Amino acid sequence: MESFKIIIDGKECEAYPGETVLEVAERNGIAIPVFCYHKELRPEGACRVCLVEVEGAPRLVTACTLKAMPDMVVRTNTERVRKARAGVIELILNNHTLECPICDKSGECELQMTGFRFGPKKSRYKEPRREKDIVIKGPLIEIDNDRCILCRRCIRMCGENMGNRVLGILNRGYKAYISPFNGDFVESGCEHCGSCVDVCPVGSLLDRAFKYKDRPWRMEKTWTTCSFCGSGCKVEIDTYHGKVKRAVGRIGINDGHNRGYLCVRGKWGWDVIYSDKRLNSPLLRENGELKKIAIDEALEVLKENVLGKRANLFIESSLTNEELEKIASVFGTENVASDAYGYYQFLSGIAEVTGEFKTDPISSIYETDVILYIGDFLEEINPVVSTLLRLAVIQKGKRLFRVGTFPSKLDSVSFSSLTVPQWELIDTLKHLIVGTIDTNYSSNVKEVDSFIKALRGKSVTIVVGGTVFFSPDSKDLGKTVAYLSDRFSRSSIIAVPPKANSLKVAELFELKHPKELDGEVNVIFNAEIERDFPGVKIDESKFTVVFTSFYTHDLSYADLVIPIETWIEKEGTLKGISGTLKLNTALEYNYKLLDVLSSLPSGTVEVKEKRVEVKKEPGVSRIKREEILLTVLINRTGWNSVSYYSSNVSRVLGERVLLLNPKDFSGEGMALLKTEAGEVIVPTKVDEGIPEGHAVLRVERLTRDVSQIVPEFPFLSGIKCSLKEA
Repeated sequence: MESFKIIIDGKECEAYPGETVLEVAERNGIAIPVFCYHKELRPEGACRVCLVEVEGAPRLVTACTLKAMPDMVVRTNTERVRKARAGVIELILNNHTLECPICDKSGECELQMTGFRFGPKKSRYKEPRREKDIVIKGPLIEIDNDRCILCRRCIRMCGENMGNRVLGILNRGYKAYISPFNGDFVESGCEHCGSCVDVCPVGSLLDRAFKYKDRPWRMEKTWTTCSFCGSGCKVEIDTYHGKVKRAVGRIGINDGHNRGYLCVRGKWGWDVIYSDKRLNSPLLRENGELKKIAIDEALEVLKENVLGKRANLFIESSLTNEELEKIASVFGTENVASDAYGYYQFLSGIAEVTGEFKTDPISSIYETDVILYIGDFLEEINPVVSTLLRLAVIQKGKRLFRVGTFPSKLDSVSFSSLTVPQWELIDTLKHLIVGTIDTNYSSNVKEVDSFIKALRGKSVTIVVGGTVFFSPDSKDLGKTVAYLSDRFSRSSIIAVPPKANSLKVAELFELKHPKELDGEVNVIFNAEIERDFPGVKIDESKFTVVFTSFYTHDLSYADLVIPIETWIEKEGTLKGISGTLKLNTALEYNYKLLDVLSSLPSGTVEVKEKRVEVKKEPGVSRIKREEILLTVLINRTGWNSVSYYSSNVSRVLGERVLLLNPKDFSGEGMALLKTEAGEVIVPTKVDEGIPEGHAVLRVERLTRDVSQIVPEFPFLSGIKCSLKEA
């Protein structure tokens, strides 16, 4: 892209086609104040505080909307500009309540800083200040409209970037104020990602968990990686005197692959470390009861009862690389079960076609013409990755195609979407395989043929995620996706992991199905059996050691329990979707998993590159058409059971409900849901968005009753079920 020169305040600056004067000035260290502008939002030119003077122009113009042109001469600090800028700030301050001493935004408020630097020295306003006195309190977010400057950042962020359209302006003129459309955050469909709070330039949108808790300038700021799901988002944890006060994404400043975007778990789930279910001492079972013991005694019991015996390892895949490698050196890599098993199967399927057991980084979505997303409910399991796909379309002009079974929020920005029954997903991809090469091929389905035509000849990034890793077709889908990828002129495959370090677990260990484990003792690392291994039953007759941060149901049969830290209290690395991700902390915790493992005798681990027999052929669907196929979906608030331990997140829990197509089940009420493994009574709701022959059971967490209806780990999707009114 050829650049050109423009002059700003006498300085020759290099500019590129499509850039605004504001963007050029920012890159060259020239300060122009802004309120409505944000680098992650489309320019709007509403607040008028970025006015500049352009040589030859009759009026002042907004730098945020003015496109740079060759040989343009711009002045940002003339008397005319300063006077206009100060006038705009004075008008904003006239009716902005001056609550800086008590406002949580004080110290990082853009109006406060801009007013000091560019505003008038004193106000000429004599009339009484108009007070809106409209405060809207949601479970986690509060809007104080007395402080609002109507920049509309929150509205644009929620509507354009997040696709939620929860916020809007009600009334007109000086009576205008920001509100959820239904007057209530929950009823308006708010996902509580906190992006509106992050981009608010003043103290109008507030984090209620942080309100009146501390001052921004007093807190120690530590950048770390959220490991509540596989997105691996970079997040700032603010602490004061060793106590966490809040988590902040810093949209537009954050240099992580998530660019500052968070979900409800990453924004508000930090308080799990203060849960009343937190475990703070080792426990040993004596005479049928768990009793507190010292850590030294716990280590002796561990060495005496576990070391030297073949152990059944149950590993939750958000542990750090260092912890996983130490586990491998102490216990070995061959008798291991993990919640990453379905993801491991998918990667194995890819390896059977490509010969490589790997996935490409998330940055690949910006390197090709087209993004092809395959899967369902990515917005629930990996919300931020879903946001990144949306932004690739909105901000980068990429074309998004989607193939799945259920409707998706991504459909609103997709160039084309194919919704097919679960049992036809792999066959649909086979149509794409043939059609992208053979220009004369027809699938005899109009929608599929137009989909093929739009993809033909393009460079494609294939993104796979959501519930497909919990399907019986996981491995065969991996084979089919890899085979499809080979058909494009240039392509990459991104397998979005369900947990933060699923990729490392899949690479390091030879994962087995839990029923294949043949050890003498059980060792559970950071996992909850009901949550991470649904449908699996532990052999309680064997000596069982549980490493956990919380009092879980697994403690009912544990013989030895050793507390460990949460991710917020960890140092280390993860192998995530953008490479190596770093964990940092400013917190202290008495019991570190790595310290415990390091005190045990260990050997050396030779990490062998996984090799599979290459068979370049697509997979075959194992899901058969049944009367109804069930998908168990954990809501975005419940993934990793954060809803169980976070008092913040528990305020916005969704309901347990079974969603059904009206042709499959008439009426709403209670139904008896039956599978091969068991049955449970659940409330039902008719939803025309659910395809015929499918059902979605939305739950906050995999509790015992739900876990017990899962016939086969790790399959939470494609489960044969039956229904009757209860």
